[in-house]
Amino acid sequence: MLNHISIELDVHSLTYSNQIVGNIAFVIDFHDYFPGQGWSDFVAIVLNWWADNARALVFAPLRETYSFQFMDGPIRIAAKKMTATDVELTFVEDGHAKTPMGTVSLEELKHSLIKASHQFINAVNRNGWQNEEVEQLRHAVKALQAY
Repeated sequence: MLNHISIELDVHSLTYSNQIVGNIAFVIDFHDYFPGQGWSDFVAIVLNWWADNARALVFAPLRETYSFQFMDGPIRIAAKKMTATDVELTFVEDGHAKTPMGTVSLEELKHSLIKASHQFINAVNRNGWQNEEVEQLRHAVKALQAY
């Protein structure tokens, strides 16, 4: 049985100076937050990395692993392609597998990432913020949507 996956972004937590910082996390089955509820990070940067890795997972061979890294802290979520449609997620801290998160649909992971990216881009547009990472994210999301 597959677990539910979402990427939650708190658009009200976003702040901007040189980079855009805000609360973002992976959520499994609506209540397990990784790395934790209220985790703050460089949103445009991590969403760019995650979009690139999600696109790579679509074409990856079975058993290939990609990382969804966070900028703050030595943590990441390892995503191992188990079937053509399913990905096994593990929370990794300091290079050691810490917590098995479950198996999720690659399509649902991709959709959650696209949704969070659109929410972020819309919030950035409403606030009139601009930086290079946001422009890169716009292109990365378009590329991810194509697959």
